[in-house]
Amino acid sequence: MHPTPIRILRRRVTQLDAASDLTAGTDAGLRHFTSVMTGWTEPEMTALAGGPAVLAPSEVKEADETVDGCLLLGRLVRDEASLVRGPLDRTRQHWIGTSPHELVPHRWPTLDQERFTAPGGDAGPPSTKPFHLGLYTSTARHDGPGMWRIYLDLGSSLHPQPWQTWQLPVTDPAADVLEIGGAGDWAAFVGRYPLVHGNDVYPDWAKVARDFAGVHMTLRAIVATQGFRIPVADGLAAAPFWDVESVLWLRWCFDTPRLVEVTSPHVRP
Repeated sequence: MHPTPIRILRRRVTQLDAASDLTAGTDAGLRHFTSVMTGWTEPEMTALAGGPAVLAPSEVKEADETVDGCLLLGRLVRDEASLVRGPLDRTRQHWIGTSPHELVPHRWPTLDQERFTAPGGDAGPPSTKPFHLGLYTSTARHDGPGMWRIYLDLGSSLHPQPWQTWQLPVTDPAADVLEIGGAGDWAAFVGRYPLVHGNDVYPDWAKVARDFAGVHMTLRAIVATQGFRIPVADGLAAAPFWDVESVLWLRWCFDTPRLVEVTSPHVRP
């Protein structure tokens, strides 16, 4: 018999809390989080649940409460509350450009506003985490780089070096950011901006961009939602897979981007 979605979520929290030393530094905690959550893929979720993992409406609140019992998140929130629960720290946003790959030949490590694609044109296929529009940042730690860099450090053949890390301060007071802090927030978000495609409901990012400059997916929300479909008014919200704390920016609202690091086999960080 396959475990229920809540039991699957409890197993995930147990994995996150299985770090050898929960009193270790923030860097170790974020690395452990990244290594665990990147393993919660769609095939893994489908195999565990015996099909799509669906949180019932009555389980959404329980999912958020379960995540609130995560010891690792409780440790991380003391030093990096904005990553775990928000609100976003607009002064510490990093974008990392990686080199082209044969599967992504048009990718380029240099930040260029003219290459920024906002909704309104071809937004690509419906997605809970689109890569055909906008720009992603992650929040740099107080004592080091952010989680996107941690993900790269853990190894990914799809993102060859050199890597260029840019600091993107957000100074526009009109740049509203929507905070996603848990399963309840994700369900409310998709329900407010539904895009029905087949049997799934996705966020309509073009409509989101009319109201918000960016959407911030916190660590609490990632643990509570990754791989789970959640009922909304128009059907079942497609399962999100964000892996690490991120912001999807739907408008360019950065002031004087600054290159802070180049990492390559020939340049020491």
